[in-house]
Amino acid sequence: LAASKDTNTRAIFLLAAKKAPYCVYGNPFYDYAGYGNVFSVDENGAMKENIQNYEYAPNSGIHGMVFDPSETYLYSADLRANKIWTHKKDSETGKLTLVGSIDAPDPGDHPRWVEMHPSGAYLYVLMEAGNRLGIYVVDEHTHMPVFTHITYPLIPPGLTPKKMYRSDVVFLHRSNNYLFATSRANASNLTGYIAAFRLGPAGNVERQICLNPTPTSGGHSNAVSPCDFSDEWLALTDDQEGFVEIYRWKEEFLARVAHLDIKDPGFGMNAIWYD
Repeated sequence: LAASKDTNTRAIFLLAAKKAPYCVYGNPFYDYAGYGNVFSVDENGAMKENIQNYEYAPNSGIHGMVFDPSETYLYSADLRANKIWTHKKDSETGKLTLVGSIDAPDPGDHPRWVEMHPSGAYLYVLMEAGNRLGIYVVDEHTHMPVFTHITYPLIPPGLTPKKMYRSDVVFLHRSNNYLFATSRANASNLTGYIAAFRLGPAGNVERQICLNPTPTSGGHSNAVSPCDFSDEWLALTDDQEGFVEIYRWKEEFLARVAHLDIKDPGFGMNAIWYD
């Protein structure tokens, strides 16, 4: 049913492995999204064939995934089923086996995005409807995430109704000393927000540095993208008005330094840095 043109099922997320056998992992979304997909690649890196459809839950809707630093364990944010999943990757085939799943701390959280510190000790889980960042440690024996009961707001406390906002993405800074996350608003007369966090050497959050309003609601986007070849720059995309902005990150301050309007319908979901 997921492949039928009569359903609302859509492809939503893709993660390419960086270690052999370099498989590509994908997720559908909305209805009939209870399975993830694993694709092999040929010698040139082109996708070759669907080698596995691995199971989540019938009501799942995975919106983001991340590997641990060894690329042995895969963590999935299940927005629709309100869970976080852990799978183990076979180093020879790239196929996945289930380790387990846990519920999000609150029934109204709905995990959307996950990021992991290169220490492998901390998993950061962005809650779309909860509009908060949940901090997890990874159990050294089971490799399952364990909630620390520490959260940070991604919209200013007291904003009502809370359902007028939905958080978007979370990414590490190139140096791994900082973490950035964004939220969007559900009305064009409201703004989204961008948050920055200082991290300790192991990946623990030492403090939330800022929670700054963005120029617009962000539309469906408001996605931050830290530069992967410099510690100084971040991009922010917007699809309410259709633009991309560049921010300078210096001495723990964010400064907007460039703005480019791109009035193309549907523009502005995510930015990818290219050097």
